[in-house]
Amino acid sequence: MRSDEGFDYDSEIEVDCSALEPMVARPGDPGRGVAVSDLSSERVAIDIAYGGSCTGGKLEDIEAYHEVMKWGADRGLRLAPGVDFFLQFGSQDVRERSDRAGMTAVFLQMGVQLVEPGCGACINAGPGASSRAEQVTVSAINRNFPGRSGPGSLWLGSPSTVAASALAGYIVSFASLTVKTR
Repeated sequence: MRSDEGFDYDSEIEVDCSALEPMVARPGDPGRGVAVSDLSSERVAIDIAYGGSCTGGKLEDIEAYHEVMKWGADRGLRLAPGVDFFLQFGSQDVRERSDRAGMTAVFLQMGVQLVEPGCGACINAGPGASSRAEQVTVSAINRNFPGRSGPGSLWLGSPSTVAASALAGYIVSFASLTVKTR
């Protein structure tokens, strides 16, 4: 990132992006963020990974899910036992572009349950919403207020964190997963 050329600013903020790490939001409020690495002692097991929706199903998001699933497929990994991974496309155009790029085939090979564009689990409708209070979901939707996606606990994460967690069976960043499986 850089500032516009030729403009004067009151102050300048420099951020070393290499020092940033993946975060998730604890259930109940998207503002309850925590670094994924801080969960290593908790090891939050998941039942559902939900990717996509109208806010998390853009082509760039689908490409991030694909990167993780392709990485897993190349190493003979599958979804963690007991974890359901739902992936909803943000539009029919995104679905078609995923199909043409071969991403959809990888998702199906890995056991991802594909959901067509439309309202879904983020409003507690359709596949991917929890059905029991003890279920834990990690999702890339934009809100995790109680009851938002069923009665279970809903954590928010990036597309790559959601996909990596589906492979691991617990909340983990993709970077951490690649280190753990070497």
